[in-house]
Amino acid sequence: MSIVPEPIAACLTAINQKSSSAFITPFTQDAILIDEGRTDKGRDAIQAWCEKALLSHNATIKIQQTITQQDRTIVKVIMDGDFVEDYGITEPFTLYFSFQIKDNKIHHLLITPWDSSRPSMKAVYLDRANANDPISTVKIAPRPQQDPPEGWVRVKIQAVGLNYHDIFTMKGHGMHPLTFPLILGCEGTGTLAEGTPVLLYPCMGSPDFKGDETLDRTRNVFSELTNGTLAEYVNVPERNIVVRPKELEVESAAVLGIAWLAAYRMLVTKSGLRAGQTMLVQGSSGGVSSALIQLGAAAGMRVLCTGRTAAKRELGLKLGAEKAFEAGQELPEKVDAAFDTSGEVTWEHSMNSVKTGGTIVTCGGHGGRTIPVDVSRVFVEQINIRGSYLGTLQEFRYLIDFVVAKSIKPHIGLVVSMDEAEVGFRKMLNGETAGKIVVRM
Repeated sequence: MSIVPEPIAACLTAINQKSSSAFITPFTQDAILIDEGRTDKGRDAIQAWCEKALLSHNATIKIQQTITQQDRTIVKVIMDGDFVEDYGITEPFTLYFSFQIKDNKIHHLLITPWDSSRPSMKAVYLDRANANDPISTVKIAPRPQQDPPEGWVRVKIQAVGLNYHDIFTMKGHGMHPLTFPLILGCEGTGTLAEGTPVLLYPCMGSPDFKGDETLDRTRNVFSELTNGTLAEYVNVPERNIVVRPKELEVESAAVLGIAWLAAYRMLVTKSGLRAGQTMLVQGSSGGVSSALIQLGAAAGMRVLCTGRTAAKRELGLKLGAEKAFEAGQELPEKVDAAFDTSGEVTWEHSMNSVKTGGTIVTCGGHGGRTIPVDVSRVFVEQINIRGSYLGTLQEFRYLIDFVVAKSIKPHIGLVVSMDEAEVGFRKMLNGETAGKIVVRM
């Protein structure tokens, strides 16, 4: 203990002494402790953490190494105790206690299972899934920076659009098995090391795949097989970097990768619509639905939309819809194409709303994944049902060009800081959206 500053020695000694009062004594009154995503502020909260996290589990430590950096002292310890039942942790295990001293008192302590002497970054991440209470899994704390693999580059993130995909990840649902801990976030914009502003094309896959990359069976987006974009830095394949046009604002650029790209592919590639034809957008305030309204109006379509509340319907009209209807309301005319992102709860209305020979384009199942289909109507009325997934890199470039050429400003309903990311997720989960939600770094 003599090789570490006295306040740190006193704090660590108190763990083996099983004394929460001795543990808290070296801390300042306004000290902060971060333990793998949970933040406790003030001496009382830190003492309660000590009693719950350490003393109640009969924790003991052995110091292995001390690392002194410019503003931190990092102590590597081996911890033992009774952690298996509550946390499923194999004992003993390694932890890193990273201390900051102010006026000979501890004013900041970060505890991690990874070497906190390495470069780190603030991130929004999960260490588990929870299908019943997904938001409870969100943690905001430092994570280690990873070196970019060959052919990848590091991007300093400026803003990230939130997507329902993040909610599915919190619930443990994904196209690929999820490995925790995992940083959230599927899209975003930022800068390269030399300062070049860029957008991130989110779809990755096999480098050997030829053709439409959305058909690659190994395709994945950020936060599936790789860490996501909700961090100060993210590693990105060089192929997925697109230079951001100067006309495109940061918040606007942040939302184009998932919802807006999905909407563009649905409208331009999948629907077969031409300017002047009529389209129905199921919804008016979600990311994809609001993008479809704006894109459809800019492309010269007659846009109809639905909304569960008067405020949502008003938003649809503001974004360019010709008319807005209550959810499930019979339309005064049949449409050439219906765009459905919710699945079971809206599918019958979509089927009833399209003309003979019309098209339904679907990209999601937030309201249920099992849809009722009268197959005789499908073949008798020759209704086309088209599935759509994200978009290709070329479509992403076309989307960016279209948004810039038409001076479209994607509707952003809410901008929050990284520390407020949970607020954005909760609004999305509760259906309280009014356009895209953006986390600004």
